[in-house]
Amino acid sequence: MKVRGRMRMRGRVVYELRGPDGRIKARGVTHNLVTANGDQYCAKKLYSAPTAMANMKLGTAETAPAKTGAGSYIAVADYIAASAHACDESSPKAGGTNDIVTFIHTWAAGEATNTTINRVAIVDNTTNAGEADASHTLATALLNPRPVNKGASDTLKVTWNITFLGA
Repeated sequence: MKVRGRMRMRGRVVYELRGPDGRIKARGVTHNLVTANGDQYCAKKLYSAPTAMANMKLGTAETAPAKTGAGSYIAVADYIAASAHACDESSPKAGGTNDIVTFIHTWAAGEATNTTINRVAIVDNTTNAGEADASHTLATALLNPRPVNKGASDTLKVTWNITFLGA
């Protein structure tokens, strides 16, 4: 008798753009792709303590998410200045159940103002720059609908749930 197991991760990304009056201007839901580096990072968490993936960055490119290559990170050319931030104090944390990890960040008025926000990534740093490769990226997602037009007075909140699925 063969016993086979398969571990998967599925991500759900929700964004809300609110105007200065607090009303929702745009809202979207999409799914992410965990990068090859993200797979390796999660495996390392079982036997070591790698740098925490507890930050987010925004980008303008519409490159489809991919395990490796251009779709697996926010590149220097599409990084939105000053968008690299640590997740909010309440995250990352266990989600609604113990097999979910929730990441949350809210970009306040005056932060990451841009008319073509198309992507978001979970990363291990808050360096105010894009990445040269995917070595710092856990997961990436294209926002939907996009682009998100964040004015100087708007706030943008991203809530990202990654669910670990057994066989």
